[in-house]
Amino acid sequence: MIKFFRKFRQRLLIEKKFSRYLIYAIGEIILLVIGILIALQINNYNERRKDRIKEQIVLKNLKEDFSANQQIIDRTLALHQYHLNELHLYLKHLGPNVPALTDSIYKFDVSDYGTLNLIDGTLKAVINSNLLGIIQNELLKKKLSTYPSSYAYYKEFEDVNRDIVINKHRALGEQYTSILRLDKSLLDIAEPHTSDFLGWARDPQHQNNTVNRITIIRNKLIPALIEVQKKNYEILKLLEREIEDK
Repeated sequence: MIKFFRKFRQRLLIEKKFSRYLIYAIGEIILLVIGILIALQINNYNERRKDRIKEQIVLKNLKEDFSANQQIIDRTLALHQYHLNELHLYLKHLGPNVPALTDSIYKFDVSDYGTLNLIDGTLKAVINSNLLGIIQNELLKKKLSTYPSSYAYYKEFEDVNRDIVINKHRALGEQYTSILRLDKSLLDIAEPHTSDFLGWARDPQHQNNTVNRITIIRNKLIPALIEVQKKNYEILKLLEREIEDK
C-alpha cells in the first residue's frame, strides 16, 4: 500500500501535474492527522478505562476502611459518654467534707480513658500519591483531603484527657495509696504504709482533676468526635454512591 502511494506521487511529479500532486499531498496529510487523532482517542479511552478500574479498587478499599472506622468511632463515643457519666457520679464522693468512704466509691473506674485508633492506611496512600486525582467526585476528594485534620483535632483533646489520667489522677492517687499492699509477694520484705483513701477523696487537686476531665470530655472530646463521626458517615455514603455494582 505504501509503495502504491509512493509510485502514485512519483507519477504525478513525472507528469508535471503539480496541482493534483499538491491536493493529493494535502489529503494524505489530513488522513495522517486523522489517523493520529484516532490513535490518541483510542489511547486516551484506554487510559481512562484503566483509571476507572483503578478508581473502583481505591473506592472499595476506602469503603472497607471507613465502614470499619464508623463502628470504631461509635464504640469510642459510647465509651467517652460512659466515662463522663461515671465522673459525674464520682464527683459526688469528693470534697473537703466528704464522710468516711463507702464501698461504692471503689466501684468507679475513673483511671481509664478511651482512645480512637482509626484505620487510615488506604487514605494515607491515596492522599500521599496521585491516586486522589483519579477520583472523579470532587466533593468526595475534598472530604477525603480534610478528614485527617478533623481526626487530628480530636486527638489533641484525647491527649489532654490521657495526660490528666496518667500524670495527674494516677500520680496523685499514688501519694495516698500503698502500692506495696497491692503486691503481697513483697510484704515479707518491707512494712507497707497505710493507704489514706479518705485523704485522697478530700484532696482539692483530686477534685480539680476530676472536674477538668469532665470539662474536657463534655466540651471538647465528645463534640470533636461527633464531628469526626459525621464526616466519616458522609464520606462513607459518597463512597457507596460512587462504587459501581458489577
